[in-house]
Amino acid sequence: MSIAPIIAAGLALAGTVLALGGAVLLPGPLAVALPALGPAGGLALAIDPGRAELLAAVLAGGSAALLAAPGLGGSAILLIAGLVVILANNLYTLVFAALIVGFLGLRDRAAPAALAVLPATLLALAAATGLPGIILVAGAVLCPAGYLLAALGGDLRRFAQGMAIGLAGLALVASGLGDATAMRLALETEALAAPVLALAASRIEDATGSRAPDWLGGLARGMPGFALCFGGAVFWASLLPPGPGFVAFQGAFAAALRAGWPGDLVAIALAGGFALAGFAAAGLFALVCLGRPRSLRAAAAEDLPRRDLVALGLPVAAAAGLALVTAPVLLLVPLGLLLGLWRWSLRAGPVEAPPVEDGFARPPAWLPFGDPVTQINATGFAAPLRGPATWLARRIGGARIAGWWS
Repeated sequence: MSIAPIIAAGLALAGTVLALGGAVLLPGPLAVALPALGPAGGLALAIDPGRAELLAAVLAGGSAALLAAPGLGGSAILLIAGLVVILANNLYTLVFAALIVGFLGLRDRAAPAALAVLPATLLALAAATGLPGIILVAGAVLCPAGYLLAALGGDLRRFAQGMAIGLAGLALVASGLGDATAMRLALETEALAAPVLALAASRIEDATGSRAPDWLGGLARGMPGFALCFGGAVFWASLLPPGPGFVAFQGAFAAALRAGWPGDLVAIALAGGFALAGFAAAGLFALVCLGRPRSLRAAAAEDLPRRDLVALGLPVAAAAGLALVTAPVLLLVPLGLLLGLWRWSLRAGPVEAPPVEDGFARPPAWLPFGDPVTQINATGFAAPLRGPATWLARRIGGARIAGWWS
């Protein structure tokens, strides 16, 4: 096994520590310029405490892609270009790096590194236009649309992409309303959680042959390490309290209510996105990790190798550290829930299910949802949303778009 990904991830984590140190110690912006590289002042970068915090989150999230995802070279270039976009101090540098990010992101839409970098790039380009009204409208559309995509179910990769779009929309709303703290928290949450969700979708497909929740289930029993990392990423991305995503939502929602009648419409969009995010996160984790296994490979799946678990766990732990800074007391709530799951469900071992007279196996004691005939699948779980989404798609885009939603 090559040690290059380990070295790359180590460098990313070292950069994370340096960025956090810069966020604490920098008294003000630190500018660097190389006039020989291009017009308009050349390559110009600026680091200030707010940018350093976002830099640390992107590096921590990107370390998962560097450590465990395929395509080390592409992920490294994408990550470096994304950092240049965040630090860009003039339009020339911003556009040059954003083109690299866009090209590599389009080449592999589900790459974990792309999900870590693309929203920050989008926000930098939007801020460079200097049109807060357009930024606000775009965020109000993207936030509920992304979480709707995540809540429709059926594919873990689509869930990761939907969560990334939703958090990017929340960051755009916060930017349009002038709330820099909420914008940064939303981007940091997205940069930490979305790469883990994308990487988890890839790894679970390798382990069970499918990334569709309808073919999974019971992974908390056979894959406790994966379930803990995946559950942590789902929780941080869900906007549920007391995570940093919830703090970002709370700030943007309060700012929207203070902005008059346009803000009221944005607040309605944010509230819809918040409800869809919680619906999608709770339902997906229950189906994938706590439900009865729905295929033989899911029932017999073993936990991921240590390197993959480290890759998944690092950004989740970084998100817990971010939550500790934003809401230190309430962080005890998710920690207590995780310890409870570890005590009652997340313990690997054989499933004891002797047959009974009615032809079904007796539900094991650790199964929280009872008899298999009552186990809803992902398609059924998302049915209340798929009907209205299909109707709306027919009204907006015709039969072709409606077929995509249905």
